[in-house]
Amino acid sequence: MHYFVFLNFEVLSSSNYDRDFIYNEMEELGLYAKIQLGGDLQPLPEGTFIGEYKFEDKEDLKNTIYTEVSELFNKNGINARLFIAVSEKATIGVEDITAKKS
Repeated sequence: MHYFVFLNFEVLSSSNYDRDFIYNEMEELGLYAKIQLGGDLQPLPEGTFIGEYKFEDKEDLKNTIYTEVSELFNKNGINARLFIAVSEKATIGVEDITAKKS
């Protein structure tokens, strides 16, 4: 079965948070901070990642992603809050919102 994983994290504290290193490591796990829309790569909001996986069970997939990301953060001294969602289907969009002047 194919599943989409949506992950967001917020760094709560870290002695040496290296954003580029963590983002590259997340890509190694199959989680990406950009998505392809209309032929262009669009960045997702800070700390947001999406990935597509072939896995037997979505609960096992969620637990696997949680374990891998937790190990990555622990190994690098990062305390963070994680949000992980796993779904069989996904409709995705990225839009910039500009406040209108009154």
